[in-house]
Amino acid sequence: MEQLKSIYSLYDMVCEAPAGGGVELVEMPAFFDEKKGIEADYAHVHNFYEIVWFKTGGGVHYVDFNEYPVQPNTIFFISPGQVHTFDKKHDHCGYVMKVCADLLNDTIGEDVAYLQYDLFNADSVPFHCITHNDAAHLDLIINALRDESQQRGRLGHKEYLRSLIRLLIIRIERGRSSMEAQALNHTKPSHRTFLAFRREVERNFRQLHTVKEYASLLGVSTKTLTNYVAECSPLSPLEIINGRIVLEAKRMLRYSDFMVKEIGYNLGFDDASYFVKFFKRRTGMLPADFRTEYIKEGAR
Repeated sequence: MEQLKSIYSLYDMVCEAPAGGGVELVEMPAFFDEKKGIEADYAHVHNFYEIVWFKTGGGVHYVDFNEYPVQPNTIFFISPGQVHTFDKKHDHCGYVMKVCADLLNDTIGEDVAYLQYDLFNADSVPFHCITHNDAAHLDLIINALRDESQQRGRLGHKEYLRSLIRLLIIRIERGRSSMEAQALNHTKPSHRTFLAFRREVERNFRQLHTVKEYASLLGVSTKTLTNYVAECSPLSPLEIINGRIVLEAKRMLRYSDFMVKEIGYNLGFDDASYFVKFFKRRTGMLPADFRTEYIKEGAR
């Protein structure tokens, strides 16, 4: 139990949100010198959004039980609550940008709200590789953000930062859309509904477990929601819902000291045995075995 408690302290640790206007920009490799310890080398979570741009370097970035290779001009998008860590190479050049959740929510207006739930999405690949042309444009925005971050207290400071963050995200999304044939289109009602569905899953996965409940929440029929999701994702609506529940269960099993029945209850299962069956059916392992295996191997 002592080992589990120490692991729980990692999961429970939430780095402080950026101060001032709600944005903090740190360059790599200086980031690793300034953030020695838990925020660089150990699995941790944030209560803010984080954009990590590896301009050069290699190695691995670990996000939610998956290993992702670090390549030049790779940008990672980390959402509040995601567990991640860097490897210990620390030879990267680039930027780590922390964005207060409230600021990003304010930044993304209703007309482009899809961006937040497309780039920052727990059930998709959390990174995008950009072109040299896009990198040049992003550098200009980053420089403007760096300059504006020194203007705290000046007229329109927060609004200026909001605009720059919005430009940064839009520029990244445009580049990604031009490279990916299956990129989402914010002008299509079906795609917007799909992203609204993912948003509601992220907000309600602990309480709502059925497709019918989410369809009702979104004001569409179950069949319509199923068709819209099929248009945008290889996963069915139920697979997306269940996948989000399993991900949170894995996080809690790996990084918390809650008992299995407590985790099940936290995720909306009144019957502990049903939660155990649910988890095994989707992972091939009992929750207790998953916890033991990851602790034994020291897995991230």
